[in-house]
Amino acid sequence: MIQILLADDDILSLNRLSGLFDWNANGYEIVGQALGGADCLKLVDKFKPDILILDIDMPDKNGVEVTKQLQEQHSKTKILILSNYDTYDFVRDAMRYGAFDYLLKHQLTAGILLNKLQEMKSQLEKEGMSISHLSYFTTVAKQKYLQSLLKNGITNQEEHRHMKTQEDFSSRSFCLSVLQITNFILITHFSPDMDREKLIESIMTLATNIFASLHNGLITYMEYGQFVILFHYNESSTSEILSRVSGAMRLIVSNIQKVFGLSAMYQASDIFTDIAGLPGVFGLTARRLEQQPFSGSSPRSAALPEVSNSLDIQDEKVLMDALAEMDIIKIKTLLQDIFSRYTSASGCLSQQIIFQLLQLGIRFQKEKGLELLKDTDAEFRNMNFSAMSQDAVFRLLSDYFVKIVEHNPEYGISHYSFHIQNAILYIHQNYKEDISLSSLADRLHISPTHLSRLFSKEVGTSFIDYMVSYRVDKARQLICHSNLDLKTIAEQAGFHSYNYFLRTYKEKTGHTPTQDMNSKRSCAPSG
Repeated sequence: MIQILLADDDILSLNRLSGLFDWNANGYEIVGQALGGADCLKLVDKFKPDILILDIDMPDKNGVEVTKQLQEQHSKTKILILSNYDTYDFVRDAMRYGAFDYLLKHQLTAGILLNKLQEMKSQLEKEGMSISHLSYFTTVAKQKYLQSLLKNGITNQEEHRHMKTQEDFSSRSFCLSVLQITNFILITHFSPDMDREKLIESIMTLATNIFASLHNGLITYMEYGQFVILFHYNESSTSEILSRVSGAMRLIVSNIQKVFGLSAMYQASDIFTDIAGLPGVFGLTARRLEQQPFSGSSPRSAALPEVSNSLDIQDEKVLMDALAEMDIIKIKTLLQDIFSRYTSASGCLSQQIIFQLLQLGIRFQKEKGLELLKDTDAEFRNMNFSAMSQDAVFRLLSDYFVKIVEHNPEYGISHYSFHIQNAILYIHQNYKEDISLSSLADRLHISPTHLSRLFSKEVGTSFIDYMVSYRVDKARQLICHSNLDLKTIAEQAGFHSYNYFLRTYKEKTGHTPTQDMNSKRSCAPSG
């Protein structure tokens, strides 16, 4: 595997470069990232990479100076320059000192970079260099081993002996930090552009870049938006170690906020010396993190007993039963009870329980054959979950479950007769189609006159008026939660005449669809 060193004084540029494609899958291993020229020279000496991808314009030592010094040291590392238009004079000098080639930053794509790396790889092979640097100790391998240690402890002594030869696991002193993305589950559940796995990978890449520039810190992902970072030290006092860890974690948190717009909180462990004790250290540190006051929440008494991080089977069953019964009052009461019993001393409900609650909602919707509310309701997608307090989280989940019930066409019709229940369900499921009283009566095997009489008696309005009102309500939702034009909205709401839609909409709401589209008045709850 070809070993690559990245050098750029901009951490965001490093992050973009390292996330451009799957380096390991293409036969490359990023062994380090440098945030300056001087730092780059140290890492070249330490790792002796096959290829150095070097930013030409850095404040302490620019790319020309780095390239010249490596030439004087007879380094065999191939250098690929990254440049802007206005630094070509620098590029020319760097090429004179032996740089392999250059690429323009603003034109850089995965394909362009991979092609250039393949050229450099071919050149290395021609020069007879050994490129079999494939090692067990890649960053990914160490991250996976750290995750295994945290979950299971030492399970394979031979593997552990190998890993103990690595500085990450063999130093004199260690400090563990647990980092939690605030409301991670809500963010990745409701935000359509926030793919959970991709977000995890991006945060891991960003953190790995930062820790590489600090020459300390190994990060791994656990679950539900929780990351763990292991720091190692050989010659530092306790106070100095904790200060360095705090500085590194503040840097991570601030960059997560800057790059992804997400909030995070962390807790560092005490200093420890035995790597075999990692599971216990992790458990204690994670519990300490749970005790931290959550933004906007009222912490519970520390004297209260610890609470479970997972819903029990009975809680799940009772809530699913309440959903099946479509009993909104019961659902709200159960959610209030769950929040009361499972909220930790920090005033925070665990991400795992929030995940379980949302999965119960999805399960109910799928059993009923409904469109998933998280995909269709823009009100939830546009919320700022990262800044949401736990009180707001409760209100959100309560509103979400109420909407799931109300979204079910069967809701609110159980007290009607058999024929009227079926008639309403058919309208709800087929309102976009051309439905007439006669066609619906034929489907129900009753006469149009009898259906009309039943509708007026039980629903309190005529069949036509009910269907038109339902279509207008669907049009209001589309005006509020989509960017469609009015003609498309009319068609999707079941109106086959645009003029009839305009006239009917105003009769039912008191204002025109254009007025609602301009003011978003239709987003307010209907009376």
